[in-house]
Amino acid sequence: MRVHLVEIHDLPSCPPSLRDALTDFLAFTANLAGAYDPVAPLLRRAVARTGAHRIIDLCSGAGGPWRTLAAQVGVPVVLTDRYPHGDNVVRVDARAVPAELDGFRTMFTAFHHFRPPEARAILADAVQRRQGIGVFEIARRAPLSPRCRSFARGAGRGCSGPICRPPCPSSARSTASSPACGPIPKPSWPSWSGGVSWTSTTGTSEIFEAGGHRCGGVT
Repeated sequence: MRVHLVEIHDLPSCPPSLRDALTDFLAFTANLAGAYDPVAPLLRRAVARTGAHRIIDLCSGAGGPWRTLAAQVGVPVVLTDRYPHGDNVVRVDARAVPAELDGFRTMFTAFHHFRPPEARAILADAVQRRQGIGVFEIARRAPLSPRCRSFARGAGRGCSGPICRPPCPSSARSTASSPACGPIPKPSWPSWSGGVSWTSTTGTSEIFEAGGHRCGGVT
């Protein structure tokens, strides 16, 4: 059963410093682990097949896997997010992509944030505007999935925060106390909620199946 849970950094009330620290961490782990490296040849073929002149990445956060992928896709990449992280990210809500932002759309580790009607609308909009779209998630709803295991390692995730990148004054103030390792960055706590939410809500296959019927054949 799909249960839609809210992740802390999705909330408008989430402090920007906390949201930025968490998305920094997610981008760091995605690039360090190379979880999305196999996507590069798929994207190259998809971009060539659709004739797109650029990639519009939705829900980019702090850049996700693009630090390693960007040089491999052969076209420029435009990063967008509802809550821009840095000057190189364009403010765009994935549920309302402006018409002038044409290009092959991608979404990494973010599709599970949307309720099924919203997710289907995102797919339908790409189809109606004749824009290619690629949605990529690395988790599955199983007890031993990587994201589920991360729930049990929340404190460990937080302890890796200091090596993600040099802390800025705002993120340096975002700390919490942990008996195991002393002061740790707050992203460890949202990462716990994110781990549970991701494992509980990722239902991409069901959404794609429904979206395919409603959009006229999304594959």
